[in-house]
Amino acid sequence: MSSTRKNASALWSHYDKDEVNKKAKCRLCQENLSYKSTTTNLRNHLKRKHIGTYSSLVEEENPETRGHAEDVPADQSQPSTSRAAQTQILVPPPAKKAQKIDFFMHKKISADQKKKIDQDLLDLCVDSFHPFSIVEERAFIKFCRWIPGYKLPTRKTLSNSLLDEAYFRAEKEIKTQVTSEVQTICLTTDLWTSRCTESYIAVTGHYLTEDFVFRTILLGCCHFSGSHTSQNIASEINALVDQWGLQGKVNFVVSDNGANVVKAIKDVLGFKHFGCFAHTLNLIVDDALKYCKEKIDKVRKIVTHYKKSTVSAERLAKYQLNQNTSQPKHLIQDVDTRWNSTFYMLSRFVELKEAVRSTIALIDRDLPQITAEDWSIFEELIVVLRPFEELTRSMSGEKYLTASSVIVMTRCLKEALNITIEKASSETVSDIALFLKAGLLDRLKHIEQSRTLSICTFMDPRFKMQGFEEESEATRTKEHVKKLVADIISRDERQRAELIPAEQNQEPCPQPDNDLSPWSIFDKLLGKSTKGTPLSRAIKEVDMYLTDERLPRKNSAGNWNCPLEWWRNHRAVYPNSAKLYIRQCNIVATSVPCERMFSKSGLIINQRRTRLTTRKVQKLMFLNVNMSEERFKI
Repeated sequence: MSSTRKNASALWSHYDKDEVNKKAKCRLCQENLSYKSTTTNLRNHLKRKHIGTYSSLVEEENPETRGHAEDVPADQSQPSTSRAAQTQILVPPPAKKAQKIDFFMHKKISADQKKKIDQDLLDLCVDSFHPFSIVEERAFIKFCRWIPGYKLPTRKTLSNSLLDEAYFRAEKEIKTQVTSEVQTICLTTDLWTSRCTESYIAVTGHYLTEDFVFRTILLGCCHFSGSHTSQNIASEINALVDQWGLQGKVNFVVSDNGANVVKAIKDVLGFKHFGCFAHTLNLIVDDALKYCKEKIDKVRKIVTHYKKSTVSAERLAKYQLNQNTSQPKHLIQDVDTRWNSTFYMLSRFVELKEAVRSTIALIDRDLPQITAEDWSIFEELIVVLRPFEELTRSMSGEKYLTASSVIVMTRCLKEALNITIEKASSETVSDIALFLKAGLLDRLKHIEQSRTLSICTFMDPRFKMQGFEEESEATRTKEHVKKLVADIISRDERQRAELIPAEQNQEPCPQPDNDLSPWSIFDKLLGKSTKGTPLSRAIKEVDMYLTDERLPRKNSAGNWNCPLEWWRNHRAVYPNSAKLYIRQCNIVATSVPCERMFSKSGLIINQRRTRLTTRKVQKLMFLNVNMSEERFKI
């Protein structure tokens, strides 16, 4: 077959031919084209509309020209007439059609286009934790050749110049935003040690804007050198507070219950502190589960065997397939640090009860025996623990406020345990429920006395005064809120008075009384209306808020109602209470935002990236956490 016939065959593989009407339908976009005696029109269509396909076509027609593209420097991709000879010296004379693909692959891009592509490449490393060395990987280099005229930056350029530029730009933008938006801010903090035994401390900030938008930012993920004393921890936190200009604006700090961290926050820095609610629940459940440790150890040992033995795992899967299960499930191994992983292990173990019982008999190993009583205890235990698991999961959200739910959910957990204690058929399960209740009473007994949490509960339109267990605490909170609202009214009046020019504050010249004036008669009939004191106005506004209908937990569509949206819609009705909500109710109840961030740090400092400096880790974490979702909208 001649070269011409080969080329025609390659071109026609992209078209459906209508010889009668001399038309060709493009298989890529379904457009009908005329071709008559030549195929130039068809070729031009691919070049205009399907450049990638056109490039492949040219390479297929001229295989000897493949690879020339990477031999031509980018700055010579569009030579002037005076430099044409130089280009011919660098590249062996190709066929005429090959020059087209060569020109396409080396078409120059503007500096602005290259900058945008470089930024997207950095986003790939920041968001998806790819190592900077990706620019040196041959498969990635090959892939990037399809970006016309683009030259990859070196690893050094990517990890130094581009990373620094993005970090300082983002830091400046976020600082400007924080300065203009933050009235009060809640901090969460945690410490972490990497696989390289380097310690880090992270601090996140949470605040509400005037438009009731909840924002979370990473203030810093800093390398922590030296011992983890309360003084050193306090110094690191205080340095970040100073760096971000947040002095006098921190209204709450949440951390785990480590003694050194608590002392740093409360005693050294003098901030209000709350121990992570999820961490406290973890301690309560851990203590209670020790009561049935032997039985849980049985399950743990069996699960470990199935995880290590491929034969047993295959038998477990085969049994499920024989029971018409489309997707077999595996047993779940728990971890020491998270009680809810034990809940998931027990739940899956009970779910696969028949599969386990049928396959364990075939195992020639000394595995523990699970009695009928054990199975019954596990089933009841799952029911007891499920409210704790559900609450831990819901309270660990980063996208919404959780502090207002702490008092309410603690009360609900107590009620759930009371029901369990009454209905439990097993003495073991009943005792565990008693241990759980005792843990709640011990670790969270003063929860309603926390002014910060009680205000958050009171100001949540879903709860108001009904969220409290003790009526006296609800009343105390109501009176405190009225005082805070009155303070806001007084402060606003003072600020308005300072803005009014002195001459406008002068008393107007007295006018002679006119008893027959209609307005004089009106004043006498109704009495001059008084504006009222700040306290009386605050009492009226708060009482109106309480008589207003409570916001249902869910709307008619079954979706969760948002307190922020409610306040956004009612700020004109309760203007001073709305200001209080923004300043006092920006609280999160857990330090999970920091913990999740360190999970990401573990991905950044992996086996392929252990040589990253601590400064680069800090910058990568800052960009990853604070990166706007808008950057990824196409």
